[in-house]
Amino acid sequence: MNRKATACIATLVLVALVGGYLIVKKAHSRPSVMATLRITVTPREQLDFVAKQANSAIFKYVIGKEAGLPPALARNLEVKTVPDSSLIDAKVAVKTQDEGQRFSQAFVVALQGLCGKQAQLTLAEQSVR
Repeated sequence: MNRKATACIATLVLVALVGGYLIVKKAHSRPSVMATLRITVTPREQLDFVAKQANSAIFKYVIGKEAGLPPALARNLEVKTVPDSSLIDAKVAVKTQDEGQRFSQAFVVALQGLCGKQAQLTLAEQSVR
């Protein structure tokens, strides 16, 4: 009788753990919309400087505040230089199309403010899917 009770309790604990995991996983769903921007940097020599500024914690904080993104999403912003061009590529996963549009609208303005007169930035391409 003791073995049966132990096996039953172990099975119930296992079922509760799996059920709890599935509930938590579903509640914390991943963002489903990707906002992608390509920004032209003039002069081209400032490309690395601009990419460094865009990857900084200060910029991620500023863009999160200005676009109204949750801090966890703003921290996942990825900015890379495009080889053999004067473009930087910025990507962030957001939850809704509206968040993606707000991010796109605020990105160039916020980054230009951080870079000052050292570089001119223009939006070359935008995609929110």
